[in-house]
Amino acid sequence: MNLNLKRLYHVCNPERASLHGNLPSLQWRIRSIDIRARQGAALLASHRAAGLIEFSSLNIPADLHEVDELTRSSGEISWVAVVTNAHLNDPEIGRIVRTRCVSYIRLPAAAETIAQELDRAYEMSAVDVIEHKNASGGALAMIGACAAMGDVRAAIRTASEHERPVTIIGESGSGKALTASSIHQGSSRREGPFVSIDCAAYPPERVEAELFGVGETKAETGNQHSRLNMAEGGSLYIDGVCELPLAAQERLADLVGSGARNVRIICSTHIGLQRAADEHRLHARLFASLSAATITIPPLRERGPDIRLLAAHLLKSFRSDSRHNVRGFSVCAWEAFDTHTWPGNVREMINRIRHAIVASSGHLITARDLGFEHVASMPIIRRASADESDAIPEWDAIELAVARNQGRLDAAATELHISKVLLARMLASNARRAAGAPGALRMDSA
Repeated sequence: MNLNLKRLYHVCNPERASLHGNLPSLQWRIRSIDIRARQGAALLASHRAAGLIEFSSLNIPADLHEVDELTRSSGEISWVAVVTNAHLNDPEIGRIVRTRCVSYIRLPAAAETIAQELDRAYEMSAVDVIEHKNASGGALAMIGACAAMGDVRAAIRTASEHERPVTIIGESGSGKALTASSIHQGSSRREGPFVSIDCAAYPPERVEAELFGVGETKAETGNQHSRLNMAEGGSLYIDGVCELPLAAQERLADLVGSGARNVRIICSTHIGLQRAADEHRLHARLFASLSAATITIPPLRERGPDIRLLAAHLLKSFRSDSRHNVRGFSVCAWEAFDTHTWPGNVREMINRIRHAIVASSGHLITARDLGFEHVASMPIIRRASADESDAIPEWDAIELAVARNQGRLDAAATELHISKVLLARMLASNARRAAGAPGALRMDSA
């Protein structure tokens, strides 16, 4: 017997099950759990495994209590539900799917889709995953499959190859500081110091002294030298450059223009440079120096499937902080990620996941653990039945499919019943449909 086979539990009524021929047989050891025997929990081994619940074969609602017991008592197993749209409208099935399962598959489904979901669930069941260290580092902030993040990574590489000032533009929490750090780490100054200053953290009368050391003034924080002196031979990151008084900005423009100091200047702001200049929040000479090389960080809400990719990486990075054996996110947690607008961007996601890992009492993080109580009671999102036969799916359906499959275009294309080539072209075109157009995604009432 091959001991390297992956373990799969198939919960069903064998007389009504229809998935036997579609289950992956290679590399899997499949055990069927007859729901009618009412002893499924005793048959589940305490080993890493994936589980498949074929709701379409069950007697509803008579079998639901047994399914509830199975999923509640099997912390080592990552469950995938196989459902129809009618099942998703059942409140009890919806509760089990949303809080106990890592994913769900809607029928009809191709064998490839089932195999991909089970592979992903099995990987999530691992207890010996190599944890990602330094999750707050720049590499994590650069995770993403969207075109905008590809542009950011390319801009970072370009900025690392020259010494000119660079300005990073983005909302609070979007990863500006991590982008600045990535530029420094990729440059020839990587062995030198990386010094930062948050201009908004100081009153106007003090921030110039902190930055330049005017009059040998010692800052209240205990720094013996100005940030400029501390960054000699390395990079100085000025966060919130538009918060500097105009006199200090003019002095910074003199410094940049003269090149008198051996310091690379990297700045950031949450508003566009042209707007800041028009509103007299950015000195004209400094605007001329900083506008030549800019990097715009997209807000998290505009990064589509990157939201799930980033969440998965953060979980792997942070779950060692928990005494609980947290393995992944539940369906309702993924829905919360998809529907939240993320005003705090990446920083907000980091804080929510860290809190959820510590607060979670189960093996899967739920929407409530993440602080999204309102999502926990919402019905599962699905496409309207009238649209399911459309040759080309609506944009919202595309975004949800790509997000649900964590950026894997082959799996998303299979779910959408279109070719991977067509899906890639649609994503590349960025052709968003008008809001409220016919066939939009809707919330099904329970």
